[in-house]
Amino acid sequence: MFLSPDGLRTIADTARIGDVELGTVSKPIQRRIQDIGFHNITSTIVRHKSQYRLFYPVEDGSTANSLGILATLKRTEEGVGFEFADLAGMNPSAMDSGFISNTEYIIEGGFDGYVRRQESGDTFDGSNVVAVYRSPDLSLGDTGIRKLMQRVILNYEVEGTVSAELRVRYDSDSRDVPQPTFFDISSPGGIAIHGSSSSTYGNAVYGSSGVPIFRRAIEGSGFLIAVRVNHNSSDKAFTLHSYQLEFTAGGRR
Repeated sequence: MFLSPDGLRTIADTARIGDVELGTVSKPIQRRIQDIGFHNITSTIVRHKSQYRLFYPVEDGSTANSLGILATLKRTEEGVGFEFADLAGMNPSAMDSGFISNTEYIIEGGFDGYVRRQESGDTFDGSNVVAVYRSPDLSLGDTGIRKLMQRVILNYEVEGTVSAELRVRYDSDSRDVPQPTFFDISSPGGIAIHGSSSSTYGNAVYGSSGVPIFRRAIEGSGFLIAVRVNHNSSDKAFTLHSYQLEFTAGGRR
């Protein structure tokens, strides 16, 4: 993938000269693409995660305010598409990726003269890694029916001790609708494997599958429902696989 005047393109699409779908890869984030420009951009791929990362840092700007875009492959019923996310907290002037002894390395060079390796460690030079997931505002079949929410069920995979927050948001975060407080999502730790080199007592669960199920009764109601997960710590990463919302139908607007 690379950045072109009409958006993010794949090499395969570009080979099809005259194809009207050249710019559709980044159509969901086209407004963001138009804000990037072509000055001082750098990008690379992360093969083991099927990701494309593009950064557009400001040379004299702070690292915390530096932004980028992450694109990852997503398999759907229609085939293979892309999902996008914002990146923040990295300020590379150049970067590349490749394999050394069958291990993939993602290397970046910063404006401060240092060379850093991505995908290593649990912090950004000692600062917490902030991750936010927010689902679309879901109508759950009928926008005109009020949903009386009962329960949310999360399925996620952990790499270690995890502490995060779950919020349920109603009607596009409307100030006229009571919004529930957050719930703690916590995991006691990773998996203790018999014969492994090390495992800290109290930070791992022997025989755990590493894929917890989080069930929590929730309150409130709305016509549109969204799920938001916040993670702001130096804990190990976790992967949100799926979520399920249970509700009863209320009155029609």
